[in-house]
Amino acid sequence: MKLTKSKGGSAFRKIAMGSWRTAADPSVYGLLEIDMTKALAYMENKESQMGVRLSLSHLVGKAVAMAMQERPEINGMIRLNRIYLRKHVDLFYQVNVPGGENDPVGKANLTGVTIRKAETLSVIEIAEALNAKAKSIKHGEDSELTKSVQVLRWVPWMLIRTILNVTSFLNYDLGINLTWAGMPRDAFGSVMITNIGSLGGDTAWAPLVPYTKVPMLLTVGSPRPRPWVTESGQIEARQICRIGVTFDHRFMDGSHAAAMSKTFEKCFAHPEKYFG
Repeated sequence: MKLTKSKGGSAFRKIAMGSWRTAADPSVYGLLEIDMTKALAYMENKESQMGVRLSLSHLVGKAVAMAMQERPEINGMIRLNRIYLRKHVDLFYQVNVPGGENDPVGKANLTGVTIRKAETLSVIEIAEALNAKAKSIKHGEDSELTKSVQVLRWVPWMLIRTILNVTSFLNYDLGINLTWAGMPRDAFGSVMITNIGSLGGDTAWAPLVPYTKVPMLLTVGSPRPRPWVTESGQIEARQICRIGVTFDHRFMDGSHAAAMSKTFEKCFAHPEKYFG
């Protein structure tokens, strides 16, 4: 986990740090609506050429990695009440593992996989890496995260919050290596992404998880035909995807969200150019 302490910083950033204690306190919720017409055509073309199954969450992962490259001050974490920046963009994708045949929904488990150095990967490479890791988990193979979850299964309910907070403090704030205890280093990366569209949802906002030290979470909905005002001023039915954005206001503000929105708009308006 390579981090560098952020130098300087605005007065507002210091005030925000002093105003709120954890990521759960100053959560900001936003909504991006993106015309996916060209992106869906791009995905269909790439799938037929490359034979790799693509989803919008793969494209969103690449877009947010590009946004963090353009605004590196939003790629980091808060440790010991100071902002530390990351060298690379790591994407944490949440993965839903169905339960048994008798109750696949009620006994489902939510876990995740981390794609490292996403800024260096193409959309195809992100998709291949994520698909391979998700398939392994769904076939019963343990990832770094699932191993730690298995350890926590034995912790009494009344102690689980304390254990999570203490582990986070040791792992992130003090930088102590706890892999010997089944706790992976920096398991959750720069940003969390969850594909609610795969479950049939089109709009949702998810809460930040303070002990993960992740300052931003994206939910990717299923594209639906909606009225859309084109560049020529005409109203047309377009395939619109809603992306729910939750971010830690201590770490980001509206100007960062606006910059990220512009990056997303240009990426999905010209997928061949920006996604490769």
